[in-house]
Amino acid sequence: MATQLLIGYEITPWFNNSWMTGSCDKLYPELKDIPKCLVCGYRTDFRYTNPDFKLRRKSLDYSGTYDGVTIVSNKFKVCCEELGYNNLVFVPLPKAPGFFHFYITDNFLTYSANRTEKLCTACGQYESIVGPAIDLDNIHEPLEDGFYQSDLWFASGNEKRPVYLISPETMLKLKAAGLTGVSTAYPIKTD
Repeated sequence: MATQLLIGYEITPWFNNSWMTGSCDKLYPELKDIPKCLVCGYRTDFRYTNPDFKLRRKSLDYSGTYDGVTIVSNKFKVCCEELGYNNLVFVPLPKAPGFFHFYITDNFLTYSANRTEKLCTACGQYESIVGPAIDLDNIHEPLEDGFYQSDLWFASGNEKRPVYLISPETMLKLKAAGLTGVSTAYPIKTD
């Protein structure tokens, strides 16, 4: 029997009891400048930052909104900058000082979806993309130190987000920094 190899960790944020743009089905009506499809009504820019966003749960260094946006603390930001992770973006949140809308700019890993539903022919988005599965065929060693993301965004409606992964080395560094919320990680191993 072959030994399984730990390639990294999928980091899933704990919910912070907040929404960035609205619910799965409806965007906040006051967000007039959010890019959205005129046919299906779903947002087309999933990295949009609401300038009036209010963070309801501020006890976590790494957390997520109900509509799929990752929020991090200044402690998380400083830690990542000191460790030299250059592919991360931290957008300040004016109404949540000390917290940032967080996303990864590159380091894509190939994923597939178990199911897609309702393709909008106007914007090219599916209403739902579910069942993320990483393609391990070309991964034969642990991921290098750093942050990674799936090439597909998963969930439904306005809640879509990529799967975020970190290397085993990165996990050790973030745990050593005492960051809260990062411990919700699932090991990804080869078969």
